[in-house]
Amino acid sequence: MAEPIYLDHAATTPVDPDVRDAMLPFLGPIYGNPSSIHAAGRLARRAVEEARARVAELIGAEPASIVFTSGGTEADVLAISGAALAREDEASGATS
Repeated sequence: MAEPIYLDHAATTPVDPDVRDAMLPFLGPIYGNPSSIHAAGRLARRAVEEARARVAELIGAEPASIVFTSGGTEADVLAISGAALAREDEASGATS
């Protein structure tokens, strides 16, 4: 039987197997708030920062410029806000 063709990626998208494997420890026995100072939090923070560095390297960016969001809506708002702030001088009539 042929593999189905999934056309609703706006609702959900399959997770790449490498991503799933990297995430599995944090979806079970290892979990912690990466903003916490306890051991589990520090481990989570380390994993987030390693992921941030890997993504940055893949696209030739600085790690500090990589922002992870919880979903599409948050990412859209962040992008729109950033674009608006970048053009703030134009809106106020200032010239560069």
